[in-house]
Amino acid sequence: MSAHINFAIRRRAFGGFFLLLCAASLEGQNPPAVMDTVREQNVGVLRPGDALRILVFRDPALSGEFPIDSRGYVQIPGLGDILVGGLTPFAARERLREQMLARGISREPELALQALLRVSVLGEVRAPGPFAVEPGTTLLQVLTRAGGPSERADLRKAQVVRDGKAIRVDLQSALAGSVAGRYSLFSNDVLYVPRKTGLNRENIGFLASMVGALVSVVTLVATLRR
Repeated sequence: MSAHINFAIRRRAFGGFFLLLCAASLEGQNPPAVMDTVREQNVGVLRPGDALRILVFRDPALSGEFPIDSRGYVQIPGLGDILVGGLTPFAARERLREQMLARGISREPELALQALLRVSVLGEVRAPGPFAVEPGTTLLQVLTRAGGPSERADLRKAQVVRDGKAIRVDLQSALAGSVAGRYSLFSNDVLYVPRKTGLNRENIGFLASMVGALVSVVTLVATLRR
Protein backbone atom coordinates (compact mmCIF):
# COMPACT_ATOMS: atom_id res chain seq x y z
CA MET A 1 0.00 0.00 0.00
CA SER A 2 2.81 2.37 0.92
CA ALA A 3 4.62 1.63 -2.35
CA HIS A 4 1.42 2.35 -4.29
CA ILE A 5 0.97 5.69 -2.51
CA ASN A 6 4.61 6.64 -3.13
CA PHE A 7 4.24 5.84 -6.84
CA ALA A 8 1.07 7.97 -7.05
CA ILE A 9 2.86 10.87 -5.36
CA ARG A 10 5.82 10.58 -7.76
CA ARG A 11 3.44 10.46 -10.72
CA ARG A 12 1.61 13.61 -9.62
CA ALA A 13 4.88 15.38 -8.92
CA PHE A 14 6.15 14.47 -12.38
CA GLY A 15 2.94 15.74 -13.96
CA GLY A 16 3.21 19.02 -12.08
CA PHE A 17 6.86 19.45 -13.04
CA PHE A 18 6.08 18.79 -16.70
CA LEU A 19 3.22 21.33 -16.75
CA LEU A 20 5.54 23.95 -15.24
CA LEU A 21 8.14 23.14 -17.90
CA CYS A 22 5.53 23.54 -20.64
CA ALA A 23 4.31 26.85 -19.22
CA ALA A 24 7.85 28.21 -19.20
CA SER A 25 8.50 27.13 -22.80
CA LEU A 26 5.24 28.69 -24.03
CA GLU A 27 5.51 31.97 -22.15
CA GLY A 28 4.65 34.96 -24.32
CA GLN A 29 2.71 33.05 -26.98
CA ASN A 30 -0.89 34.00 -27.71
CA PRO A 31 -2.87 31.82 -27.81
CA PRO A 32 -0.68 29.25 -26.02
CA ALA A 33 -0.17 25.82 -27.50
CA VAL A 34 -1.31 22.97 -25.26
CA MET A 35 1.04 20.15 -24.35
CA ASP A 36 -1.19 17.27 -23.32
CA THR A 37 0.39 14.09 -21.97
CA VAL A 38 -2.79 12.00 -21.82
CA ARG A 39 -5.61 13.27 -24.03
CA GLU A 40 -5.50 13.05 -27.82
CA GLN A 41 -3.90 16.10 -29.42
CA ASN A 42 -5.99 17.54 -32.22
CA VAL A 43 -3.23 17.31 -34.84
CA GLY A 44 -4.24 14.22 -36.82
CA VAL A 45 -1.54 11.63 -37.48
CA LEU A 46 2.22 12.08 -37.44
CA ARG A 47 3.97 12.47 -40.80
CA PRO A 48 7.55 12.54 -42.09
CA GLY A 49 9.05 15.94 -41.34
CA ASP A 50 7.23 16.25 -38.01
CA ALA A 51 9.13 15.76 -34.77
CA LEU A 52 8.52 14.43 -31.27
CA ARG A 53 9.44 16.23 -28.07
CA ILE A 54 9.86 13.54 -25.43
CA LEU A 55 10.47 13.85 -21.70
CA VAL A 56 11.22 10.61 -19.82
CA PHE A 57 11.12 10.76 -16.03
CA ARG A 58 14.49 9.89 -14.46
CA ASP A 59 16.06 9.07 -17.83
CA PRO A 60 17.37 12.23 -19.56
CA ALA A 61 19.25 10.12 -22.14
CA LEU A 62 15.88 9.23 -23.70
CA SER A 63 14.55 12.79 -23.52
CA GLY A 64 14.83 15.39 -26.27
CA GLU A 65 13.46 16.34 -29.68
CA PHE A 66 13.57 13.69 -32.39
CA PRO A 67 12.65 14.23 -36.07
CA ILE A 68 10.49 11.75 -37.98
CA ASP A 69 12.42 10.65 -41.06
CA SER A 70 11.12 10.05 -44.58
CA ARG A 71 10.20 6.46 -43.66
CA GLY A 72 8.11 7.54 -40.66
CA TYR A 73 10.66 6.43 -38.04
CA VAL A 74 12.19 8.24 -35.08
CA GLN A 75 15.65 7.25 -33.88
CA ILE A 76 15.99 7.38 -30.09
CA PRO A 77 19.26 6.44 -28.36
CA GLY A 78 18.73 3.25 -26.39
CA LEU A 79 15.50 2.39 -28.22
CA GLY A 80 16.62 2.42 -31.85
CA ASP A 81 14.33 3.11 -34.81
CA ILE A 82 10.63 3.20 -33.92
CA LEU A 83 7.85 3.54 -36.49
CA VAL A 84 5.49 6.38 -35.52
CA GLY A 85 4.43 7.70 -38.93
CA GLY A 86 0.68 7.32 -39.39
CA LEU A 87 0.07 7.19 -35.63
CA THR A 88 -1.62 9.81 -33.49
CA PRO A 89 0.56 11.41 -30.80
CA PHE A 90 -1.26 9.36 -28.15
CA ALA A 91 -0.65 6.09 -30.03
CA ALA A 92 3.01 7.05 -30.56
CA ARG A 93 3.40 7.61 -26.83
CA GLU A 94 1.96 4.16 -26.10
CA ARG A 95 4.31 2.57 -28.65
CA LEU A 96 7.29 4.18 -26.96
CA ARG A 97 6.08 2.88 -23.59
CA GLU A 98 5.80 -0.63 -25.05
CA GLN A 99 9.34 -0.45 -26.42
CA MET A 100 10.70 0.71 -23.07
CA LEU A 101 8.93 -2.16 -21.31
CA ALA A 102 10.09 -4.71 -23.90
CA ARG A 103 13.72 -3.62 -23.51
CA GLY A 104 13.53 -3.64 -19.72
CA ILE A 105 14.36 0.05 -19.45
CA SER A 106 11.67 0.60 -16.84
CA ARG A 107 8.91 -1.40 -15.21
CA GLU A 108 6.69 1.67 -14.99
CA PRO A 109 7.90 4.05 -17.72
CA GLU A 110 6.74 7.61 -17.19
CA LEU A 111 7.00 9.78 -20.27
CA ALA A 112 5.35 12.80 -21.84
CA LEU A 113 5.20 13.37 -25.58
CA GLN A 114 4.34 16.34 -27.74
CA ALA A 115 4.13 16.47 -31.51
CA LEU A 116 5.99 19.23 -33.33
CA LEU A 117 4.43 19.89 -36.72
CA ARG A 118 6.32 20.68 -39.91
CA VAL A 119 4.89 23.68 -41.75
CA SER A 120 6.35 25.90 -44.47
CA VAL A 121 6.10 29.61 -45.23
CA LEU A 122 6.82 30.65 -48.82
CA GLY A 123 6.57 33.75 -50.97
CA GLU A 124 6.96 37.35 -49.87
CA VAL A 125 8.32 36.89 -46.35
CA ARG A 126 11.73 37.83 -44.99
CA ALA A 127 12.85 34.33 -43.96
CA PRO A 128 10.92 31.67 -45.94
CA GLY A 129 11.38 27.99 -45.22
CA PRO A 130 10.14 25.03 -43.19
CA PHE A 131 9.51 25.33 -39.46
CA ALA A 132 8.78 22.89 -36.63
CA VAL A 133 5.92 24.37 -34.60
CA GLU A 134 3.80 23.29 -31.67
CA PRO A 135 0.17 22.23 -32.14
CA GLY A 136 -2.08 25.27 -31.95
CA THR A 137 0.42 27.60 -33.66
CA THR A 138 -1.56 30.26 -35.53
CA LEU A 139 -1.08 31.89 -38.92
CA LEU A 140 0.22 35.11 -37.40
CA GLN A 141 2.64 33.26 -35.15
CA VAL A 142 4.18 31.32 -38.04
CA LEU A 143 4.28 34.51 -40.14
CA THR A 144 6.34 36.05 -37.34
CA ARG A 145 8.62 32.98 -37.30
CA ALA A 146 9.25 33.65 -41.00
CA GLY A 147 10.44 37.18 -40.24
CA GLY A 148 7.19 38.90 -41.18
CA PRO A 149 6.01 40.04 -44.62
CA SER A 150 8.22 41.84 -47.10
CA GLU A 151 7.32 45.26 -48.51
CA ARG A 152 5.98 43.58 -51.65
CA ALA A 153 3.68 41.14 -49.82
CA ASP A 154 0.00 41.06 -50.71
CA LEU A 155 -1.35 39.96 -47.34
CA ARG A 156 -4.98 40.11 -48.47
CA LYS A 157 -4.41 37.27 -50.95
CA ALA A 158 -2.40 34.88 -48.81
CA GLN A 159 -3.19 31.17 -49.06
CA VAL A 160 -2.87 28.09 -46.89
CA VAL A 161 -2.25 24.96 -48.95
CA ARG A 162 -3.54 21.89 -47.09
CA ASP A 163 -3.74 18.41 -48.63
CA GLY A 164 -3.47 19.87 -52.12
CA LYS A 165 -6.23 22.44 -51.62
CA ALA A 166 -5.63 26.20 -51.42
CA ILE A 167 -7.54 28.15 -48.76
CA ARG A 168 -7.64 31.94 -49.13
CA VAL A 169 -6.83 33.89 -45.96
CA ASP A 170 -6.76 37.65 -45.44
CA LEU A 171 -3.69 38.26 -43.30
CA GLN A 172 -4.17 42.02 -43.57
CA SER A 173 -7.42 41.79 -41.63
CA ALA A 174 -5.78 39.23 -39.34
CA LEU A 175 -3.17 41.81 -38.36
CA ALA A 176 -6.05 44.17 -37.56
CA GLY A 177 -7.50 41.61 -35.14
CA SER A 178 -9.87 39.46 -37.23
CA VAL A 179 -10.47 35.80 -36.41
CA ALA A 180 -8.32 34.72 -39.38
CA GLY A 181 -5.20 35.43 -37.35
CA ARG A 182 -6.19 32.77 -34.83
CA TYR A 183 -6.55 29.93 -37.35
CA SER A 184 -4.27 27.02 -36.40
CA LEU A 185 -1.94 25.25 -38.80
CA PHE A 186 -1.74 21.49 -39.28
CA SER A 187 1.05 19.13 -40.25
CA ASN A 188 2.50 19.82 -43.74
CA ASP A 189 0.50 23.04 -44.20
CA VAL A 190 2.09 25.65 -46.47
CA LEU A 191 1.42 29.37 -45.95
CA TYR A 192 2.02 31.23 -49.22
CA VAL A 193 2.18 35.03 -49.35
CA PRO A 194 2.01 36.34 -52.96
CA ARG A 195 3.58 39.48 -54.38
CA LYS A 196 1.49 42.58 -54.99
CA THR A 197 0.43 43.17 -58.56
CA GLY A 198 -0.38 46.46 -60.27
CA LEU A 199 1.29 49.74 -59.39
CA ASN A 200 3.66 49.60 -56.46
CA ARG A 201 6.85 51.39 -55.51
CA GLU A 202 9.04 49.25 -57.76
CA ASN A 203 6.70 49.48 -60.75
CA ILE A 204 6.31 53.25 -60.37
CA GLY A 205 10.10 53.64 -60.24
CA PHE A 206 10.51 51.51 -63.37
CA LEU A 207 7.83 53.47 -65.24
CA ALA A 208 9.40 56.77 -64.19
CA SER A 209 12.79 55.67 -65.51
CA MET A 210 11.21 54.54 -68.80
CA VAL A 211 9.40 57.86 -69.20
CA GLY A 212 12.63 59.72 -68.46
CA ALA A 213 14.49 57.67 -71.08
CA LEU A 214 11.73 58.27 -73.64
CA VAL A 215 11.81 62.02 -73.01
CA SER A 216 15.58 62.00 -73.50
CA VAL A 217 15.24 60.17 -76.83
CA VAL A 218 12.53 62.56 -78.07
CA THR A 219 14.63 65.56 -77.06
CA LEU A 220 17.67 64.13 -78.85
CA VAL A 221 15.69 63.48 -82.05
CA ALA A 222 14.23 66.99 -81.98
CA THR A 223 17.69 68.49 -81.53
CA LEU A 224 19.13 66.53 -84.47
CA ARG A 225 16.33 67.68 -86.79
CA ARG A 226 17.04 71.36 -86.23
